[in-house]
Amino acid sequence: MKSFAPLTRIAAVVGILVMIMFPRSLCAAGVGTVTGLMCMALYDGWRRGLKWAAGVLVICAATAVIDPIFSHRGMTVLLFVNDRPYTLESMLYGLELGLSLSGAGVWLAVMRSIVNEREMLGIFGRYSPRLAMTISMTLGFIPRLIQKNRRISEAQRGAGLFRENSPTGRLGEVGAVFTACMAWSAEAAAGAAQSMNARGYGTHPVRFSDRRALRAKDMVSIGAVVLLTAAGLVLSSMGGATEFFPTIDFGRYELVMTAVYLAECMLPLIILGKERLQWTLFTARD
Repeated sequence: MKSFAPLTRIAAVVGILVMIMFPRSLCAAGVGTVTGLMCMALYDGWRRGLKWAAGVLVICAATAVIDPIFSHRGMTVLLFVNDRPYTLESMLYGLELGLSLSGAGVWLAVMRSIVNEREMLGIFGRYSPRLAMTISMTLGFIPRLIQKNRRISEAQRGAGLFRENSPTGRLGEVGAVFTACMAWSAEAAAGAAQSMNARGYGTHPVRFSDRRALRAKDMVSIGAVVLLTAAGLVLSSMGGATEFFPTIDFGRYELVMTAVYLAECMLPLIILGKERLQWTLFTARD
């Protein structure tokens, strides 16, 4: 989806996340999770897709098994555990909860793959430059701090310090490394602030040169996402959600809502599939 603007890609994933989290629909949660795994496999490879699929199965199995132990609502009793009913309705409710949580995690991972940090900062920077600067500095500071902590620790051990292998010795090593890292971070922050002040940061209005402006296809895509999300939420409020208690009852418009949600999930899937097909089949010519 690199041919679309970053805002379009974010809007597509946000619309899918809204539909997978808010309507309590077993069918919609399953559709969202499966299509998210397919998108991840197309973009990041089948190996990563299979790893995430295994994680989704573990989460769904855990929630489906654990929820009936604590919730005994439902009319269809499968068995008794310590004289307490283990019901089918509670098990399906736990399955839907696991599908919703794991599906949301899958789509967040997809958004992380199709939208990088610079594009996210470009979007935030237009509306809140200070927030974008804070996010950028935080994202850059954390890995540098971890690397500095490792280098200081290795240097102190190489110099023969903190050889005592006891809780007190390890605590002293951690305290010394932490103090050195905090001193380094304070000096780095002071240097960055002086550099920004010398360059006049914050004294003039910010201007943007955006290479990723919204085009016609971006507007059409965002409009389709908004319409499909709104239609899905309306259908859900009219009876498109699954009723789990006291018995399983699929809503009157649940199949229609699932079809609408499937169409929304298919938009990024079709685009990623087309890009993967072009990358695989088309070769450069001399």
